[in-house]
Amino acid sequence: MASEAISSSIMIIGAVLGAAVLITAILPAIFSAGDTFGTVSSSAEQKLRTDFRIVNTYTSGGTTVHVWLKNVGNNRISIYDIQSSDVFIGYGSKYGRLGYNDNEAAGTFKYILDSDDGYWDIGETVEIFIKNTNMGEIGENTVTFTFTLPNSVRRSVTFSKTG
Repeated sequence: MASEAISSSIMIIGAVLGAAVLITAILPAIFSAGDTFGTVSSSAEQKLRTDFRIVNTYTSGGTTVHVWLKNVGNNRISIYDIQSSDVFIGYGSKYGRLGYNDNEAAGTFKYILDSDDGYWDIGETVEIFIKNTNMGEIGENTVTFTFTLPNSVRRSVTFSKTG
């Protein structure tokens, strides 16, 4: 009888310790997975709410390109996101990535936004201006332009010399 009580006590203690070890090993993984799903969900929602359209393009065939983009999404876009964006431009066999530089350095883009609040608001148009593509004259070539925000929302357009 005493041996049965001791055996039962040992089994109960073993079950409690096993449950404690199992809980300490599994619960952090469950919470971590929950955080990951929340982050992915938030990121997906951000992408769905962010949208812009390329509304006009211009080049005279030299090295200057103007592209106008309109924010048609449900999110304001920070000017820092515009500055961190990637611009890809190419024509003929030349293609490259341009970074932001407000001083119009060769191989960079700048933007013109008529807003003082630090955001590209819904319905506003921003002009992307490339003074020197750093790839020579565009001439009669067909130009491919892609604008990519840091959250990977991107739009592309293909156009050629205007007028």
